[in-house]
Amino acid sequence: MEWIMDNLATIIVGLLLLTAVILAICRLIRNHRNGKCSGGCPGCSLAGKCSHSKQ
Repeated sequence: MEWIMDNLATIIVGLLLLTAVILAICRLIRNHRNGKCSGGCPGCSLAGKCSHSKQ
């Protein structure tokens, strides 16, 4: 218990960073499922095959 109290600030910051990473990954997955780009078409490996190239 003493170790947790001594490192509480580090644990909280680590949990906040982990939450941010998980939310970013979830957003990327959701965008991919909805057919949205996460970056841009010029750098995409599927540039000629996605729905954006048909528009």
